[in-house]
Amino acid sequence: MKASGVSLYQLLPPFAVLCIAGFLVTNALTLYLLPKGNYAFRTELVDIARKHSDANLEEGVFIDTFDGFVLYINSFDKNESKVHGIFLIDKRDPKLQTVIVAQRADIIADQNNTNIFFKLDQGTIHRFNPKSFTYEYAQFNNYDMNIPLQDLDDDQDFKIKYKEMDIQALWRLSRERSEKQLSAININVEIQKRLSFPFACLVFGILGVAVGAFWRRGGKSYGFILSLVIVFLYYICMNLGENLAKSGRALTFIGIWLPNFLLGGLGLYIFFKVAREKPVPLLVMSRSVILPGT
Repeated sequence: MKASGVSLYQLLPPFAVLCIAGFLVTNALTLYLLPKGNYAFRTELVDIARKHSDANLEEGVFIDTFDGFVLYINSFDKNESKVHGIFLIDKRDPKLQTVIVAQRADIIADQNNTNIFFKLDQGTIHRFNPKSFTYEYAQFNNYDMNIPLQDLDDDQDFKIKYKEMDIQALWRLSRERSEKQLSAININVEIQKRLSFPFACLVFGILGVAVGAFWRRGGKSYGFILSLVIVFLYYICMNLGENLAKSGRALTFIGIWLPNFLLGGLGLYIFFKVAREKPVPLLVMSRSVILPGT
């Protein structure tokens, strides 16, 4: 069509409509559906973990998935929830080392599924205080041990929480932290990522039109390779910008929008060069390198 005299500007409207449609759909995903999906996924994951906490118990290995505890089990009957031969280290108090050994144990889940309850039979308790060098030893016939499941909603998991918030909640939280003179970098990074990512549809669109109009030989394989290269460059720039923003080396807006600025500017440059039938040095060099190998 271009060889028949149709200008690149006349070919642009269908691509523009497609890119704008992708932009709007991606906005709906990132601003509204993504946080809801993240929240639903983590809620379901936590619910499964709580209801099937005994699935984490394996025979013959040291298990440290429970916060503050290490378990070792000789054998485990999952059908009857019975353990034979259990070795348990309680690390919740760093000043007191506690080891519990029992011949048998029954596993009972509480009503809220927030704990895993061991009913131990025929065992011993060993406690050692390294500060005072005191050692305690006790035998028991029955001993109850309640192990809370690891809390997935603690302060160290704020990154996941941010991804579950809608854009309005993130704005409010960022403003509140700024008023309290607290760091809001991670929140602002999440906000800017949701706003900038849909623009990738426009960036890829303008690059696709420009490079596609210039690349007249080589077939679909070369277009596919170029697409991978462009996407790869975009994600490299995105990761680089995010790291710069989180480390404070660049403003959050500049860091997160870096791939859109760079590749968008490159796409516009190539587009206007191709539209005016002028050579593009970068593409001429890359085409001369690729085509001789065909």
